[in-house]
Amino acid sequence: MNSVVRGRGRERAGAVAALALAVGAVLLPVATADAADLGMITYTTPAGRAATLKQPEPGRCYAIAGAGTTSNLSLVGKTAHFYGRPNCAGRPVADLGPGKHRNLRFASLRVDAD
Repeated sequence: MNSVVRGRGRERAGAVAALALAVGAVLLPVATADAADLGMITYTTPAGRAATLKQPEPGRCYAIAGAGTTSNLSLVGKTAHFYGRPNCAGRPVADLGPGKHRNLRFASLRVDAD
C-alpha cells in the first residue's frame, strides 16, 4: 500500500513539473517578443574606431558622430536616418534601409519610429 501512495506522489510531482514546463514554454516567447531585438547600427567614429549602437530606440535621436563605413543591421525592418548636424536637425544626409551600408559622415541619427 505504501508503494501505491508513493507512486501517486511521484506521478503528481511529475505532472506538476510537466505543467510548469508547459507554462514556461508558452510564456517564454511572449517575454522574448516584448524584448524584441531591434538590431544595431555599426559605424566608424571620426577617430577611425569601429563602434556599435545596440538596440536603437525607434524615434529617438542619438548624438553620435560618424565618419566612415556605416551599416544598418536592423532586425525589424527599420530605416536609419543620418544627419549632418547635431540633434537630428535639418534634412538627413543619408537614409540606410535594413542591411544597407555606406561610407557616411554624420553628427546624429534616428531610426524610424513606425
